[in-house]
Amino acid sequence: MQKSYWVAAICSLLLIFWMLSGFISDSESTNGASTSQQKTTDSDTLFKVAIQKMQAKPTQLFIIANGEVEPKRVVQVRAQTQGQISSILVNEGDMIEQGQRIATIDMNDRQIRLSQELALLESRENTLERQQQLAARNYQSQSDIDQAKADLKASQAAIASIELDIAHTNIRAPFTGMLERLVAEQGDFVQVNGPVAVLLQQSTLLVTLPIAQQDINKLQLGTSAQVTLSTGESVEGRLTYIAPRANEQTRTFDVEIEIDNSDASLRSGMSAKAKISTGEVDAHFLSPALFSLSSDGDVGVKVVDETDKVRFYPVTILQSNTQGAWVDGLPEQVRVITRGQGFVDEGNQVSVEDRSAQGLR
Repeated sequence: MQKSYWVAAICSLLLIFWMLSGFISDSESTNGASTSQQKTTDSDTLFKVAIQKMQAKPTQLFIIANGEVEPKRVVQVRAQTQGQISSILVNEGDMIEQGQRIATIDMNDRQIRLSQELALLESRENTLERQQQLAARNYQSQSDIDQAKADLKASQAAIASIELDIAHTNIRAPFTGMLERLVAEQGDFVQVNGPVAVLLQQSTLLVTLPIAQQDINKLQLGTSAQVTLSTGESVEGRLTYIAPRANEQTRTFDVEIEIDNSDASLRSGMSAKAKISTGEVDAHFLSPALFSLSSDGDVGVKVVDETDKVRFYPVTILQSNTQGAWVDGLPEQVRVITRGQGFVDEGNQVSVEDRSAQGLR
């Protein structure tokens, strides 16, 4: 009987010990799971952003502007004497050389007046010679000789004037170019300074562009430029003129780019777009979707530093196109937030997903 008590007591102690060991094990397991869950929870509270590593690259900057193509020279050829147009010697659209005759004016009585003056000149030369012979024998006064000399010079001047007038009856091209238009026709009577034809110098074309006042100091004479014409043709040019004064209405400065057209393959009067080089800088190229605004309204980019904290850098847009913009203001090497930048602020600790190998999306 006493032995059975002992057996019962031992069994009870073993049962109590087993129960206690299970409680302790469950408690330790619960505490371990709680600690692990806390760590997981802390990690899960960090907002995950995608980043891309970027490196600044040498970038050629340009100023792009629209303008018009014009001939280097446009001259309205005018008559230098009056008279009736007796002949037109060229056609509209012809290429003519400098000094080539465009039209002639009827001589009328010019040749007759020249013959009269030549005869009078000969008479006055003879008169002066006789008076000088008489003066040598004291038979002629000095005043008579002086008058004879004056008459002779008057005849010489009259002859020169008539010969110049005769020369002006031939209307000539002042430079090599294309005859765009005839203003006068055969049979028309033209006055002195009356228009006869319009001549273009097409061997060199000018592209005239308005440049904004904030960009004008970036340009230098002699800079190369790429010009795209409205026909789709692309040609090289050179900056040859920068206006010293802005247009009062638009506050822009006119600049001119010279284009070689010695083969006459290009036409003037069309529109054109010019891209003028302004130098090279190190810059980052970014999609417009990556830009953010600071609380002060500054345009910038959110990045992640080496400790995975968000940083905001204000940037300057140097130039742009339909794909994005070249900006200045970022470190040379930077981790730009490409996804999630709208949900984080500067100083936030974030979880980072590096998508550099995938490129921007």
